[in-house]
Amino acid sequence: MNFAIEVPGEAAPLSLFELGKALELASTSTDHAQRQSAGQQLQTWESKQEFFPGLQSIFLDKSLRNEIRFLAIILLKNGIDRYWRQTARHAIKPAEKQLIRSRLLQGSINEEERTLSLHNALVVAKIVRVDYPSEWPDALQTIIGATRASKNGNPGHLSGALMVLLRVVKELGTARMRTSQTALQSVTPEMVQLLGEVYTEKTTYWQEFFTKGAGDEDDADYAMQNSLTALKILRRLVTIGYEQPHTDSMVQGFWSLSQTQFDQFLTGISHESWIPVPFQDLVGKHLIQFTKLHIDMCETHPASFPVLPNSIPLTKAYWNLVKEFSDVFEKSGGIKETSKETSGGNPKHEGPLSEKLALKGLLLLRCCVATAYRPSQTFKYKSPEVKKQEQEAVHIIKTQLLTNELLLDIVQVIISKLFIFRKSDLEAWEEDPETWESQERNEGQAFEWAVRPCAERLLVDLLTYYKDLGQPLITYCELATKVDMDIVTKEAAYCALGCAAAMVHEAFDFDRFLNATLVKDVQIKDSMAKLLRRRISILLSQWIPVRVSQPSRPVVYDIFRHLLQANDPHNDEVVRITAARQFKWIADDFEFVGEAFLPFAADFFNLLIGLLQEVDSDETKLAILETVRVIVNRMDSHISPFGDAIMTVLPKLWESAAGEEYMMKQSILTIMTALVASMRADSQRYQGAIIPLLVEAMNPESALHLHLIEESVDLWKAIMMQSASPLLPELTQLVALALPLLEYDSEVASHCLEIVKNYILLAPREILSDGFRRPTLAALAKTLDSNSRGHNKYGAQAFELVIRVAEEIGGTQAVSVVVQDMLDSGLLRELLERLHSAWESAQTTGPKRKPSKINSMKESDYFTILARIALADPAIFATMLGSFGSLETVWAWLSPQWFGNFDCMADIDRQKVSCLALTRLLELPSPMQELVLARLQDYLSMWTTVVMELRDGGDNPLAMDTLVWEENVPGNEWDTPLDLHERQFARKDPIHTIYAYDFVRTRLEDLVRRVGGEQAFEAGWAVNVDKDILLGFQRLSLPPQQQLQ
Repeated sequence: MNFAIEVPGEAAPLSLFELGKALELASTSTDHAQRQSAGQQLQTWESKQEFFPGLQSIFLDKSLRNEIRFLAIILLKNGIDRYWRQTARHAIKPAEKQLIRSRLLQGSINEEERTLSLHNALVVAKIVRVDYPSEWPDALQTIIGATRASKNGNPGHLSGALMVLLRVVKELGTARMRTSQTALQSVTPEMVQLLGEVYTEKTTYWQEFFTKGAGDEDDADYAMQNSLTALKILRRLVTIGYEQPHTDSMVQGFWSLSQTQFDQFLTGISHESWIPVPFQDLVGKHLIQFTKLHIDMCETHPASFPVLPNSIPLTKAYWNLVKEFSDVFEKSGGIKETSKETSGGNPKHEGPLSEKLALKGLLLLRCCVATAYRPSQTFKYKSPEVKKQEQEAVHIIKTQLLTNELLLDIVQVIISKLFIFRKSDLEAWEEDPETWESQERNEGQAFEWAVRPCAERLLVDLLTYYKDLGQPLITYCELATKVDMDIVTKEAAYCALGCAAAMVHEAFDFDRFLNATLVKDVQIKDSMAKLLRRRISILLSQWIPVRVSQPSRPVVYDIFRHLLQANDPHNDEVVRITAARQFKWIADDFEFVGEAFLPFAADFFNLLIGLLQEVDSDETKLAILETVRVIVNRMDSHISPFGDAIMTVLPKLWESAAGEEYMMKQSILTIMTALVASMRADSQRYQGAIIPLLVEAMNPESALHLHLIEESVDLWKAIMMQSASPLLPELTQLVALALPLLEYDSEVASHCLEIVKNYILLAPREILSDGFRRPTLAALAKTLDSNSRGHNKYGAQAFELVIRVAEEIGGTQAVSVVVQDMLDSGLLRELLERLHSAWESAQTTGPKRKPSKINSMKESDYFTILARIALADPAIFATMLGSFGSLETVWAWLSPQWFGNFDCMADIDRQKVSCLALTRLLELPSPMQELVLARLQDYLSMWTTVVMELRDGGDNPLAMDTLVWEENVPGNEWDTPLDLHERQFARKDPIHTIYAYDFVRTRLEDLVRRVGGEQAFEAGWAVNVDKDILLGFQRLSLPPQQQLQ
């Protein structure tokens, strides 16, 4: 029996011995519990002093097992990221940092194990990135000194020093801080000179060994490794270490050397090579570094590249290399993306060196075209001299490189040779159809590592800027499409025709070509027919947005339906997946008409769903679902006949998706959203099937909640827009899931707020029930505190709706219940306290002015909520004010702030609501009657301003109010059930039913009567009003033409 007790990490004190013991258990123990316990202990010690120096000490102890040392350096590397900066919590102390820095280089220079040396170099680079030059000003000089000291000594020590220097240069090369960039540039010349010496010496050594037999094989191997590392550093330094590299003599010398040795090394990998086969791979890596140097220089310094020695002949030589390779392209094995990764974490690509070099040549040509026609945009200041250099560079490339002869040669070679579908491509196709199809698709990144996709991009670039190249291309394509041409040649011609679609559409009759040629080609039955079928689907997707007439589109739909047929032996998985993926662009085209597609829709949905159930890759499934979504969206209301079939399949797909396959479920939700939006009110019959999926996706306890929240809310919003009252009970219960999300400032919260508003309109009785009323009010209250202006405004509108539906359903009693809930929750108290702070702020001036808790826009929101209460029942409003103190005291500060806020109410609707609400207070008896009369001048001014705003002319001044809806507002075919309900509910709003002037006049006359008649009113109250304000109000009863007199 095991009586071991796992103690907390704090129980073991930190010492070098205990640290080593924990590292040993964590790295070598076969007992999972021991490894886990040791890992927890190491994590606990991270915040302790001496932990990271202790890790370094253990790493430097070569008597320990490599597994222990490897874990130590990994933990140290991770700790640098988390604890090295001074601002980090539990940051490493300065003294410990100094100790670590003092021992860094020996961890690489004196280390025989390459993996350990590499990770130590990564630690050095991370520290230099943070500390250089401020905390560690001599960092680079120290590394340079170590490199110089080991240059002629132990080759292993030189290898370690170069590895550190490479990692440091790569790290500093990605730095964004100008100080780091300047510091690197300041030492670049010294490093270039040193590395140039190292590279030259080591290259000369291994060249003489292989040509003359001088030296030792192991030393030659070391020399090749070190020359390659030095070359990697040099190619980075000459591009990132100089502002204008073409002006530096060392750069010019190295540039010339790169071209000379490129030719020499090419002979070293030929059939008659002077280098033994085991070492040819390293020579090939040298060549790849040269190609990266040339491409990086062209991309990073487009003004320097053309004027560096022999750059134009160099580029032409690259093209000659591509031409030579094109003769054997059809037989080449191809470059494949593997599951392995480079040291930088990118996918590793394996293939023939000749093909890799040809690819680099195509990339360099693309870069030259971009330099000539797509100059990089930057905010960085450019002097007139620099601008002139850039213009000269463009001129050199256009006139000396991109000549008509070269351009025609490039187009001819690409179309006739590099577009040829190879045996290796077919083998990769058949080996893993889904992966191959995904990598080859147009929007992929295969052009960065595969010749054919890169050639396609280059052809598009050339045709874009040289329109004249289109005619030879058309001539070739017409020749290649003859009946006697083989399928591979046709496929290459169609590839070129697709690339050129946007450039040659005016000169090429694609409709005739579609009906006369493609319809026949797609029916060819041959062992290679699948190549042509795949290409035709891509070709059609490239031409559909450019030039395909409406009469020809049904032919396109019929071709795709044919390509999706699983029972045709020539439609293998790649053909059908490509057709499914490419049809998205057919359906998403601007001129796609749902009615024209209607006869094909049923077959398409069946074929796409069938294909979806056959494929395995998640990426492929998502692509097919995206095509389905686009079709559903673009068919609009014509999708209705197929809704039942789609909704039968989608829940099953949801269930078949594993628990963590959230991307599949995202796509299913987006299809449902498109279906609901397209079918409109007819989609209500699917709510029973959709709601359970929404409940699952919106469940905050689910691991998928965060991944599905946006798509779920979009679907929920679409459902509410297409719903009519009364709602399904299950749909009503969903509102509880939206309320917790209202307190956030995200876009999702905005959509949820809109959903809650829709619930208030469509299910008012349920929202006002005891189960939902208080949670809804509490959630809406949080929107008023949000930093988002939109949340504040729409939250206030939601409160308005709550008060209005309460009044409509239960009258004064229901409004009283809602107001009491708002009081009990503290909402109204918080609202009035903030308004009071705004009033206090307005009473003070100068440097000691009290700050307001809210701005004027939030004031308008708050006053609108208060206005709705007063408009519903002024007595409830007065009682509510009295609950916060004497009515006289509250009114004394609230009324001037309210009247003063009218100038900030940009919305005339809000002005009218507040005007009607304040006017209703005239109905109340004492003491409110006297309080209102005391503000008579404010009232008269408000009435005059608001009524004039609402008028737009006419002979009857009493019947003029632009917000009153005399007739029903006409609808349109795009109105949703929610739109109709909103309009019907809005028509009952006092804003749209009450004439403001008539409303004011009636209540003012009643007030005058209550105070003893006109004479008493004038003598007691009107006498205190400014005459101009009084006269302005009196003119409201006059015809418009007399109001201006």
